[in-house]
Amino acid sequence: MLTSCQQTDVEAPTVCTSEDTANSVLVDEIEAEAGTTITIEDTFCDNEALSEVRWDIHNAADHAHEEGEEEEGLILHSGTDWEVLELQALDGTSATATITLDIPLTSRGVWDVVVSLVDAEGNAASDVVTQLHIENDHLPAFTLTAVDGADPNGWEAEPAWSTGTSVAISGSVADSDGVATASLELVEEATETVLWEMELATGDAMEVVFDVEVNVPAGVNGECHFELKATDALGHAMETGFHVEVE
Repeated sequence: MLTSCQQTDVEAPTVCTSEDTANSVLVDEIEAEAGTTITIEDTFCDNEALSEVRWDIHNAADHAHEEGEEEEGLILHSGTDWEVLELQALDGTSATATITLDIPLTSRGVWDVVVSLVDAEGNAASDVVTQLHIENDHLPAFTLTAVDGADPNGWEAEPAWSTGTSVAISGSVADSDGVATASLELVEEATETVLWEMELATGDAMEVVFDVEVNVPAGVNGECHFELKATDALGHAMETGFHVEVE
């Protein structure tokens, strides 16, 4: 008599962290300060046996993890190349795991924390995602109040500018130690050509307000990046910006 091997466990594992856990992938947002260390803790459960969890921490700019998920308006990130990927083995039907993150002094903005969970039978749970919001008091901070007549905090997609036109941008850059240098640039991504640039007069002021007209050259078409750069009076440098589609 012939018999076939059939998978008897088809139930995916789950995140079963208690509600009173502060830094968990189940909370709406985890808050952290640049230059500090935080620990994220979660408990995972399975009806038969767990296998492993993958922690994936990466910059949240320019993408969404769920279909139909909207962007939260403009977020000016700094230190966007910081990311963490770690696999941890899990045993039993319930296990608590932690990951400790050293937040770089160069980071500011929102990062995704993605937990991927697999049990011993190979059943994979749907990814669970929360956001890590990093504040930074060490670096100069840009704030944009209006871009091309609109509040960038209401953006649902990257802006589109017309070739051969001027775009008005208003905002400020601030630092408690004083702003030593600050500049704005429009850069063509394909060639890294600087299409427009302006140095702001700072005078080591703690806040510099600007109202500029960005000239988009005729003939430019495609992806560009608007870059904002600053250095404070202690020499701490930062760079941030956002993508622009020029049509």
